Amino acid sequence: MSAIASPRTVLVTRPPGRGDALLARLAALGIEAEHHPFQRLVPVPEAELAAVRALLTDGTCTHLVVTSPTVVEVLGAVQVPVGTDVVAVGEGTAAALRTAGVPVTLVAGGSGAALVQEMPPAGPGASVLFPASAAAARTVPDGLRAKGYRVQEVPVYRPEQLELPAAVTTGLPTGGYAALVLTSPQIARRAAELGVHPGTGIVTIGAPTSVAVRQAGLPVGRQAESPDDAALAHAVQQVLAHPTDPAARPAAPPPPIRLPKESR
Repeated sequence: MSAIASPRTVLVTRPPGRGDALLARLAALGIEAEHHPFQRLVPVPEAELAAVRALLTDGTCTHLVVTSPTVVEVLGAVQVPVGTDVVAVGEGTAAALRTAGVPVTLVAGGSGAALVQEMPPAGPGASVLFPASAAAARTVPDGLRAKGYRVQEVPVYRPEQLELPAAVTTGLPTGGYAALVLTSPQIARRAAELGVHPGTGIVTIGAPTSVAVRQAGLPVGRQAESPDDAALAHAVQQVLAHPTDPAARPAAPPPPIRLPKESR
């Protein structure tokens, strides 16, 4: 990898271990890309993860709600009691659950808001175990409580910022990258802190990340149609085919809006 990015290079910011598939798709499209993770996802101590598994296996929760493949990865093998419904935020999370041997009862439309909307009103004694990021948005737990569920929120991992090479910290604000791929509101906010050149096309994984980008005063070049690598690669291709107009940068961010966290 060169020390200085080509102005046609795409910057992928996903956490370690989550960029290879996207880079492979971009390479297949003839698009040059670099992977420089802006943050890593750190699991809580094993004793705390074991306690979460115990909460699930004791059968006191009627629903397990999962909004990120990372939750599946950090929990590892879990035994879901008969009668416990497993709800996944979207197809990517559902695939991770199935790969781990966990049957999925409901696959929502890809966002926390869709998950809340698609969950039926709570019946008597309905309770949800919600293992998630320590930085997870309030959309899912608050929305499910509003529908009558008792929700037990348990953090199972947290995002931690990573040091970036000088080529990124200087290249991003000076036009060293043709496009920037952002896959969480936290990553979007850090990119805004570093500065993004007006000519760099910003690609987001979904609505919550797009909101964070706009709140930071930056334009969204393309939002992926779904939170997966194929859709992200297509969005990058579109951004490169239709470069960002620097004049489209908003003068001020819109008012804050709460939306759910996405799969990284």
